[in-house]
Amino acid sequence: MRTTAAKRAVRKPVKAVRLRLKFTVIVEPDCGTFHAFCPAFKGLHVDGKTENEALRNATKAARVYVDSLAAHGEPLPIGPDCTLDREEQIPTVPPRAFLRHLELQWPSHGTSGIS
Repeated sequence: MRTTAAKRAVRKPVKAVRLRLKFTVIVEPDCGTFHAFCPAFKGLHVDGKTENEALRNATKAARVYVDSLAAHGEPLPIGPDCTLDREEQIPTVPPRAFLRHLELQWPSHGTSGIS
């Protein structure tokens, strides 16, 4: 039988909180290839043979960039091109897969199909 002090010493595991980082990636044609960059992450410029490859390369580079910030105790560049959401229900992502949340600009509210 545990004593009262021993019961208090047993702690429930703390639920890990996942954070979702949303950042802007701009992809543009560049002499037969595509150039992608993240305005919030200084110096993050990549390219790709296709638009999707450039976006994948930007995603990988952003992960390395954010990991480097964390390893060096630097803050995230939160602002208009990079936001952070507290999110506890992010689906499990298989190894070697990417979870992406994309936001696109739409030309007008009238053509969006939203009434």
